[in-house]
Amino acid sequence: MKTLFNNRFVPLTHQVGFFECKFGHVAEAYLEWRRSLQPGLKYEFIHGNLPSGLKRLEPLTTPWNKEILIETNSDWVAFFCNGLRGCDPESPVGHLCQTIPCKGVVVHCVPDRSEVNNPDALRKYGAISFTLFGPRRTDWLNQVRYVCSMNDGGKWVFFSKGKAQPFERPGRYKARNIVNRFTPEMLEDYCAALGIKLFDEGFYGGKGLITTIPNQLAPGSPVMSLEEARKHTLIR
Repeated sequence: MKTLFNNRFVPLTHQVGFFECKFGHVAEAYLEWRRSLQPGLKYEFIHGNLPSGLKRLEPLTTPWNKEILIETNSDWVAFFCNGLRGCDPESPVGHLCQTIPCKGVVVHCVPDRSEVNNPDALRKYGAISFTLFGPRRTDWLNQVRYVCSMNDGGKWVFFSKGKAQPFERPGRYKARNIVNRFTPEMLEDYCAALGIKLFDEGFYGGKGLITTIPNQLAPGSPVMSLEEARKHTLIR
């Protein structure tokens, strides 16, 4: 299964958010929003490539308590977080697309590991999804389009809602095998049509902003280094 950085930074790269806006505007709007929710928010501006930025998110936790915005060599700004079992890019992307305003995208590209029985494994249910956000409200929040093929607790299901985009391949949505209705390759093509080179390492890097959300972790919350989390994610 095709993935960002060939799984070197999983599970951090299983979900990615994007804003079609200049980095400075996104960072300003993001900080204003996060500070309104968490007054003690800590933040730091950085510069570098995506691998160095992702390493700054250690340790990985549940729930997540660190987030990063990073430039790309396009009109898009990427968003990642340090969730050990995943995070919710839809909330910041959906909200900020309305307040900035701008277009946004959230993708999930999670290999299915629901049948792994090793007790040390981070069990993951597979999901390939593409969500396009706009600056104005729609029938569902401000989602313009949503396409998803996912393992829903043991059964694969396919969803699509909103206005179909010109770059889509609707014929594939009728595939007999639900897994084949929306694939990582299709996800990559959909993103590319918007100017996002999802799986291209050279696409990411430049100015960055890392934030730490205070008082997020409860006693006993799971915590792992990136290397530990990667091993537990890829374990057979």
